[in-house]
Amino acid sequence: MKTHQNPYKNFPNFVLRTPLLPLSFFEELTAEDVISDKRIKEVFKDPLVKEAIFLASPSLYSEAVKWAEEDRKDDKLKYSILKYIARMSSRCTPFGLFAGCALGKIDEETNIELDDPATNRRHTRLDMNYLVALSQDLTRNKSIKEQLLFVPNSSIYRTGNQLRYIEYKYFNSRRHHHIVAVDHSDYLQLILDKAANGAYLKDLANALVDDEISIEEATEFIEELVDSQLLISELEPSVSGPEFLEQILGVLKKLKGTEKLVTFLTEADKKIEEIDNKIGNPSTSYTDLGEYLKEIETTFELKFLFQTDMELNYKKNTLDPSIAESVRKGISLLNKISPPPRETMLGKFKEAFYERYEEREVLLANALDIEIGVGYKQNQGSGDVSPLVDDLVIPRRAAKNASSEISWNSFHSMFQKKLIDAYKNDAYSIVLKDEDFKNFEQGWDDLPDTLSAMIEVVQVDGEQKIRFSGSGGSSAANLLGRFCHGDEALRKYTQSIIDVEAEINSDKILAEIVHLPESRVGNILMRPSFRPYEIPYLAKSILDEEQQLNLDDLMVSVKANRRIVLRSKKNNKEVVPHLTNAHNYSANSLPIYHFLADMQTQGIRSGIGFNTGPLSGDMEFIPRIEYNDLILQEALWNINKKDMEPLHKASGDNEELKKALKDFRESRRIPPMVMLTDGDNELLINFDNLSSARMLLETVKKRPSFRITEFLFDKNSLVKGNKGYYTNQIVLSFYNENKLSDRKTEKQNGK
Repeated sequence: MKTHQNPYKNFPNFVLRTPLLPLSFFEELTAEDVISDKRIKEVFKDPLVKEAIFLASPSLYSEAVKWAEEDRKDDKLKYSILKYIARMSSRCTPFGLFAGCALGKIDEETNIELDDPATNRRHTRLDMNYLVALSQDLTRNKSIKEQLLFVPNSSIYRTGNQLRYIEYKYFNSRRHHHIVAVDHSDYLQLILDKAANGAYLKDLANALVDDEISIEEATEFIEELVDSQLLISELEPSVSGPEFLEQILGVLKKLKGTEKLVTFLTEADKKIEEIDNKIGNPSTSYTDLGEYLKEIETTFELKFLFQTDMELNYKKNTLDPSIAESVRKGISLLNKISPPPRETMLGKFKEAFYERYEEREVLLANALDIEIGVGYKQNQGSGDVSPLVDDLVIPRRAAKNASSEISWNSFHSMFQKKLIDAYKNDAYSIVLKDEDFKNFEQGWDDLPDTLSAMIEVVQVDGEQKIRFSGSGGSSAANLLGRFCHGDEALRKYTQSIIDVEAEINSDKILAEIVHLPESRVGNILMRPSFRPYEIPYLAKSILDEEQQLNLDDLMVSVKANRRIVLRSKKNNKEVVPHLTNAHNYSANSLPIYHFLADMQTQGIRSGIGFNTGPLSGDMEFIPRIEYNDLILQEALWNINKKDMEPLHKASGDNEELKKALKDFRESRRIPPMVMLTDGDNELLINFDNLSSARMLLETVKKRPSFRITEFLFDKNSLVKGNKGYYTNQIVLSFYNENKLSDRKTEKQNGK
């Protein structure tokens, strides 16, 4: 039954995210016309700043250390350091020591006060790139290999007289997958059955020995299965459960002759704990540990050796319930203007499946096989883990007279009229009202059971405003999962969100997808075991065998050409996969992983948001968009190369650049402080400071166009500390109270 009232209620907590340094630090740094080399060097020598930059880029750190001790100009290096300083003073997205998060409580009033940045807690671990390489080296060690349990590759499935599975190899630390087909045989099946719950290689070889097969031949056959990855050891990487080093140690402690190795790795872990005792460690803490790790000969790059998350230390961290209520009203508005996607990959799969199989149930792996099934189309693109501060933007070459398809709806029609009126009246902002949406319908049945909203609380002209542009995700836990190993309070809160989802769906199995696409992505995939069931796919699950849903257990069907149903044979229950992290899985992912991750949002809108759509890319200026006390979108400017030519020409002379900047800003009504936005990446620019302006010019000099948005934070910021005032992001989470109530009623009635 459809409801027209917002059924979402906020959870009692929130997550605060702020940068390491206060915004006031950046404002003071850029208060004069120019930042001298001496001043940048002084900032860099701050132990907190030095360590943060080292963790982000050891190579930049190394060059900066030399430059800080020399009397030479290096503007490119200076602007690179300034970028990092701007990032750690303004951008709230957690990244190393640049920014962190802390759990807060929704209480009677808003009161957020941070402690000194040096008192923040931190959680460092060895990078998954290194740990995966270590696990592979250990598996190749003969004495260790003989004592390891081996299981079948989790991607194996049968097609006729063949077995197919995914094999991966590493090239330049990147994981490359390809499908392998082998002839099925009684011998092979015997080994796979015997290894189902884990077996030693010698026992598997002995199982083959008979009058015709010698132990040498059997051993050689088993080794071939290991080399071809049909058999995988218990040191296979995992991204769920305890952190991977802890899992590696757990395996090694069971083996004979590994005592020295266990002691060595345990000592390395203790050294990391010592680093975590404070913020502001010298680089030698890391380089010494790197030298120590060289003793076991697993190769690594220093920049891919450590991962750090930061937990903010605060004195007070509470939020007024009225803020959550304002966001609820915003969710109601965005729900009205966010149509469901017209075409999805799941939709295409459903049609192809039904045309081929109708309502028959098929093994999932067979259905997704491109030769014997209907396959699952992938989006192609870069799966790289991009740095959060990056100079490189590669423009696409536009075709002459290129055409593009435009999606247009009733909201765009209404908004276009508002935009034209704003241009006529030379308005800086557009105010939306409830009456603008009186003819817009809203429905709540096609949204996730829990969802998150990322907001910023700011002061504009003396009034509190909430920057809020969207809400969504298949689960409110997705944004939180990767930070839970270092913050027990956050882990418990995240688990409470997942428990609500489990209660709403008590008639189904909510199963966590456990998959490692490539080593470094494991840094954002690693999270505790949140759900009682897991689907392991080219990664290890640490749950008991009964709690693992393997490929040969998953059946798929389409009911009445309307809905895809994934079912566990052994549990005879519908399965809803979940990926409790923020991985952008659609980029160059394997078909089965992509399908499972897409199933999280079958039949629902994975997000609702404010989007000016086709209007935003071509307009020189789009005013700020407001609704009640919400800012749905900051004012934004689309800048092209021609606009910047006067600035580039004047960049060599301070007075000429000042004048060019003044003319540029006045002609476009651009405020002094703006953000250069590159997708999710943002860089704070102060146009009143020539060094900051030159940093922008250096960054965009090869771009045909770019976008800047107004920066809304100032000294009246919500978040204060003894070092100044901070920018903020707040993650609010909501659950569908009606669904939870209905499920509880059903249980009481014995349904």
